[in-house]
Amino acid sequence: MCILKRRIFFVAVSCISFLVCGCSKAPDKELAEAKAAIEAAKEVEADIYMSRNFENLENALKTAQEDIAVENAKFILNRKYKRITEVLKKTTELALEIKNDAPKVKAEIIAQVEENLGLVKGMLEETANDIKKGSRGKDKALIEELKADLNGADSAATLAAKEYDSGNVLGASENLDEVQRLIKKITDTLKPPKSDE
Repeated sequence: MCILKRRIFFVAVSCISFLVCGCSKAPDKELAEAKAAIEAAKEVEADIYMSRNFENLENALKTAQEDIAVENAKFILNRKYKRITEVLKKTTELALEIKNDAPKVKAEIIAQVEENLGLVKGMLEETANDIKKGSRGKDKALIEELKADLNGADSAATLAAKEYDSGNVLGASENLDEVQRLIKKITDTLKPPKSDE
């Protein structure tokens, strides 16, 4: 009888060991792969040129780590890592995609900024001429406001060139957007868009 109890105990311990090893293993490998993939994406400046996507990856990783901590705190037989493992695998896949896409996105942004920097001087000159021509029939206070907007656009264009020269392409892009916004404001004031009516 004693031998039978020992066998039952051995079988029970073996079953529990199998369950513990097979069903409740934390996804350490997948976590390490996700971290490495995100770091690789950062090395090609995905955090700068694809910042929203990169932020989403970091948030997914952080959530997975928090979920792992929650599962680790549970009784060993109650731990469930399947969903977390899938999230980490998907995070790794997306990080690798972003790593491959970031250099292309960066090149496109640089090309667009370079093109806009080449066009901006002519746009400012044309807008200055439009203000001069349009000042005849307009209120003086309004013309002064338009000139102030033009000065703001000119300052933003100068800053964009400085940012680009210092290597801050995104800063240059933001300043060029400001130039475009101010020029559009001036143009819409001088020549209001036609209504669809």
